[in-house]
Amino acid sequence: MARIPVKFRRIVAAFNEGAKIRLCESSGSDHSPDNSTDLSDLVNSFIERQNTTEEDEDHTESSDRKSEVSESDTNYLETRERLQSLLACDEEVIQRIRAETQLACQYVGNSSSSKGHYKRQLMSRLRNRGFDAGLCKSRWEKSGGKQAGEYEYIDVNDGETRYIVEVFLAGEFEIARPTDQYVSFLQLLPPIFVCKPDELKQIVRLISTAMKQSMKSMDMHVPPWRRNAYMQAKWFSSYKRTINAVSAKKVSDSGMGFPGKQLIGFEYSSEKVMPVM
Repeated sequence: MARIPVKFRRIVAAFNEGAKIRLCESSGSDHSPDNSTDLSDLVNSFIERQNTTEEDEDHTESSDRKSEVSESDTNYLETRERLQSLLACDEEVIQRIRAETQLACQYVGNSSSSKGHYKRQLMSRLRNRGFDAGLCKSRWEKSGGKQAGEYEYIDVNDGETRYIVEVFLAGEFEIARPTDQYVSFLQLLPPIFVCKPDELKQIVRLISTAMKQSMKSMDMHVPPWRRNAYMQAKWFSSYKRTINAVSAKKVSDSGMGFPGKQLIGFEYSSEKVMPVM
């Protein structure tokens, strides 16, 4: 039986006392002396039912909250396991590319004046070590809710297989006020990331979804450049690939080009289109 608050018992007692007085002052109708007791039981029963209803509602709300937490934990574990599975691929060629990229990072150091120049130097170093590496520049137009943009990254071709190489990939997904769960996803990404395009596409989708959930849970607006379509466009839009150690612009500015000819954009490049999923 639910516990009846003391204040309600006082109200019932006062009500019973008033009822007894009114019965004595009535016009002579016959009343059983137990009527006041029945009235007390009736009020007590009503209060008990009210308390029981409130307890049931509290229990339901508590169950709903537990269900939401449980669902959130399940989604977190599923996403984490999926990311770990995609990142677990450790083919021999991936190990070699990763090891040489790490050496290239140590060789290049912090001497580069810009991110683009730094990636070009890494690409050149990989080529000097015998890899078919290239610097890819993707560019995409505004469409729908996706803003226009451009991005540079390194790729390595090994026979018929193409690999994407990124140094500090997690930096592309950093946001303000991230949740602990989102931070744990970024910590899974290795400092030197080497992966096939299909696997990268799945990783970007998973982290973009987690990014959106993190920002919404902190009541933050998700800007267009932080949505999956924009993030996917960085690696899966039309791109031009160059293997030049020096950018065409710098060659043109230095006067090293052929007389009467102007070098525009990327030299010896091919334009390719990567479908965005």
